[in-house]
Amino acid sequence: MLTADQLIDLEELIVAELERIRSESKNSGEEREAITPDVSIGRLSRLDSMQMQEVAKEADRRREERIARLEVALDQLDEGTYGRCEICNEDIDFERLRITPEATRCSGCA
Repeated sequence: MLTADQLIDLEELIVAELERIRSESKNSGEEREAITPDVSIGRLSRLDSMQMQEVAKEADRRREERIARLEVALDQLDEGTYGRCEICNEDIDFERLRITPEATRCSGCA
């Protein structure tokens, strides 16, 4: 079972990580417009631009997923259910939660 001090440390860690990710998201949040066929760039340049655009979209999607998981972790902290494995219902190790605060499974079940 996590101590009160550990829970406070983890909550601070989650809040800081959310702020960092949201800040990073704002800094890289330039609008990603479709590459139209009438743009006069070479075929390979267009393909390269389209590929870079898809990579950036995937990074945005993963960032949004992580934000959602961290917000769930904060909700669980408020409810008093944070730090329990969703599979075996055992406590998740503090060190694992420090590394991945949104973890929902213990090391054995992951």
